[in-house]
Amino acid sequence: MRLLVLADEGLNGNIVRELRENGFKVDWILEVEPGMKDEQVIELAKEQKQVLITEDKDFGEWVFAHQIEGLTIIFLRYEKEDYPKVLKYLLELLKEMDRLSPRKENEFITINRNKVRRRRI
Repeated sequence: MRLLVLADEGLNGNIVRELRENGFKVDWILEVEPGMKDEQVIELAKEQKQVLITEDKDFGEWVFAHQIEGLTIIFLRYEKEDYPKVLKYLLELLKEMDRLSPRKENEFITINRNKVRRRRI
């Protein structure tokens, strides 16, 4: 797998574990540099050409308010009972992205229990 993933500090640790068990290289802010500011996380993802995965809606607001380009962010929105479905969507999406790697387009992707919504940034 060539796709590199950056997990935001607040991302559910079970998701990080599942991604690693499925062969993805995941850097987790909680392990790398806890307390890193959102802007720094965005810059790190851009520099390292990583897909950023977060459960923090502030990233979407930041990216669109500041017209940030050059990265893909996956935003997960789910309730506890939706976890298995959201994880399934996430794994399928990342495997697809890995097959198409290297990617030229950048997106803000929202995954919830009902769908995967993709928006170019």
